[in-house]
Amino acid sequence: MIATTIVAIIFLYFWCNGPLLHGVEILRLETIETKFSAPILVGGDGVDSRRIQPTFQTLKLKEEQSIGYGLLFLKKTFPKYYGLIATVANNPGLSPELGAKLLSHALKFSKPTEKATLLPASSMYYVSIVDTLTTTKRIYLESTNIVPNIRGYAGLINMGVFIGEKGNVQEVVHISSKETQSYLATIKRAGFYQQFESVRIQNGEQQLDAVSGATLSSEAMANTVSALVTLGIPYPISNYAPINEVHPFRIVAALNSIWILHCLVIFLMFVFAMQRRVKKTKKSVLIMNVLSVIYIGFFLNNSFTYISFLHPFVGTSVSSFVGLYSLFVLLGAIWGKNTYCKYVCPFGNVQRLILKVSPKSTRQKFFIPTAWVYKIRLSIAIVLITGVLLGFRNWSNFELFPDLFGWATLGVWFIVALATVGVTVVYPMIWCRLLCPTGAVLDGITDIMKFKGEKMKSFKKELK
Repeated sequence: MIATTIVAIIFLYFWCNGPLLHGVEILRLETIETKFSAPILVGGDGVDSRRIQPTFQTLKLKEEQSIGYGLLFLKKTFPKYYGLIATVANNPGLSPELGAKLLSHALKFSKPTEKATLLPASSMYYVSIVDTLTTTKRIYLESTNIVPNIRGYAGLINMGVFIGEKGNVQEVVHISSKETQSYLATIKRAGFYQQFESVRIQNGEQQLDAVSGATLSSEAMANTVSALVTLGIPYPISNYAPINEVHPFRIVAALNSIWILHCLVIFLMFVFAMQRRVKKTKKSVLIMNVLSVIYIGFFLNNSFTYISFLHPFVGTSVSSFVGLYSLFVLLGAIWGKNTYCKYVCPFGNVQRLILKVSPKSTRQKFFIPTAWVYKIRLSIAIVLITGVLLGFRNWSNFELFPDLFGWATLGVWFIVALATVGVTVVYPMIWCRLLCPTGAVLDGITDIMKFKGEKMKSFKKELK
């Protein structure tokens, strides 16, 4: 009861307040761009005076120290170069390397008839694109080094946005991230990027449907695009398209109400697994295994992992579906001796189904002593958790669940996942027994509850 109370309090806190590491609040700065306020890049020990772009000048100085921008006061003679001084250290969006990548990405996704020009704004580069046949204009913005405070499942997700003359989002593209490839394939297959084509900047707050099975990634993509456009509204967007100064622009991606039905089905699976009144037969357990693989695995492809516990501590917001799913798993570890791993986990149930149809003659004695199996798995979990908390977000992809059930992505990790469940014919449940960090965490919680329970029993005996 004490453990349940603690879990409930922590769960409610994060549900109401969000992650501990909140993103930096993005302020809207209204600026007026003139020829005297075009940004000028200044290097650490002065820069050469070569022109990077016709509209982008550099200024040769012996030393310039300022926070953000410094206004250069001029003498009577009209200078060759003029403007606001912006250093790369304080304005990473204005680095020449980033500008070159931005231009290449814009050209990659543009039409052959379009001409692209790299231009600087007050805190970022943007690309002006003009169709040489129709003379229609649009601009391209990118979140790389511009939006550093929004995280998906495995960290930052860099997005590119094309905006038309009428203030409509014409196209949104994924540039780079450390998200699991199967999640990215699910998002693309679900048509999530096409939803942005209905977005109008002047319409204020708008909502998209998040992708079930890749909720965190799709929500982070929407939030990143929203933050990027908000940063670009003062300039350059306001010079190209109409904006709404009364209702601030915002995009929110959320699961539609059907997530409640999915959550209810998973809850009933936990209830069946944890209840003791109705005896579990081989047939009922088999039905549970098949339902888990088909429904949670292939249909939802929405895995629960130890990373779900860490997201509030690394700045990733958790949806209501994932939050309730995590609560069920925790209560199953406290009250049901790790119900999730025994009955609900699709990856474990795939291995169990393989064991049911494979001959027993192929099975071999495990090659590692039982005493070491638990230690190895626990060590893997500790190393991964420590790494993720220290900032190595790509370590969170050490889970074969999405690679196996996101079978549309026939990559290397799908082959590894397939081989892992195949090895279970020889060494039963090898992933669950030896490698699974989620199982190590949940078994650890169950062991703590068991240890406390035994201590309580011995204490009661002493009192008697």
